[in-house]
Amino acid sequence: MRRLAAASCSRSRSERVLMALAGIFPAALSLNSLDQPWCAIPAGVCATFLAIGAITGWCPTQLLNRRDAHTPTNTRGYDEARQPIDTHPRP
Repeated sequence: MRRLAAASCSRSRSERVLMALAGIFPAALSLNSLDQPWCAIPAGVCATFLAIGAITGWCPTQLLNRRDAHTPTNTRGYDEARQPIDTHPRP
């Protein structure tokens, strides 16, 4: 299970304040263009994600992260530590 600190992207108070300030602009754009839903809806979604990230510290880009599948156990009952093979060794 991942730690809560690993699940957040903005850890400092200043980053969260900047995220909240950045969320004001898409919110204003969304409210200003209510007669054009093709512009208002994406701006509102963006403002919502920025507001949630500012309040909770959650990172909206985590929606794009792939979840690791559970590694099956081997014959001895221990989980295997699978790692990618380095095809370009460093000198």
